[in-house]
Amino acid sequence: MERAIVGVSSVILQLVGKKMRNDYKNGKISGSRVLAKYARDKKEADAFSLYGYRQGDIKDLLKETHNNVLKQKLQDRLADMKRASQKSADQNRTSLDKLERFKKEACGIGLRKVIKKMDAIARKSKDRQARLVLLLLETEYANLSAKQHRGKLKGKIYQRKDLLLLQMADYLDKLNWKYGINDETGKNANHLVYVYLPNGVQLTWHCNSFSIYQRYPPIDAQWDGQVCMTMDKILSYIETEYLKDESI
Repeated sequence: MERAIVGVSSVILQLVGKKMRNDYKNGKISGSRVLAKYARDKKEADAFSLYGYRQGDIKDLLKETHNNVLKQKLQDRLADMKRASQKSADQNRTSLDKLERFKKEACGIGLRKVIKKMDAIARKSKDRQARLVLLLLETEYANLSAKQHRGKLKGKIYQRKDLLLLQMADYLDKLNWKYGINDETGKNANHLVYVYLPNGVQLTWHCNSFSIYQRYPPIDAQWDGQVCMTMDKILSYIETEYLKDESI
């Protein structure tokens, strides 16, 4: 038996299937045959892209595939998604706590009044940048509000967020703000949307809408690592640029 298993690692043996593993250990097949099988499976697994697949899709693939190397890849992806989901749940709790505070304290007048004031400023001035800042505010408000709900209502609010992101793109382009999208989400989402305020502050949103690529260019950017801070950044910009000289 010791002679039979020379040349094939225990890791590879675990990935070629029970029958082949036992046949190899019992000397019924050669190590080269085992390695050839592993090489074919690995080539298929390496070529298989998991981009865009959600947890349910991956679980279905696990049931269907006979490629053990691909199974390992799928299982690793599910484990990553589980960790990301837990991290997301923790961040959602923080976001909801902050949302309640924003409703009462944002810019000293409360979030809904800030939105109404920005809408009035945009209408009165007909300034595209003021309208864009209002869109930023409404997008993040929708993003936070969706986390309070489940089912169809949650989906509808996220749809509104996606529509606002799409609407925002025209203003970003015309005002020449830095913006774009990439796939380095670090989370259970397909895309990460980047918008940079004129002062260089980074805003980001996760998005699953495939149509977002039609409106946002690719961007070589990395998340700044500031967790649950998008609304804080927007409100700070509004307070400095639009409300500092107003009697509120």
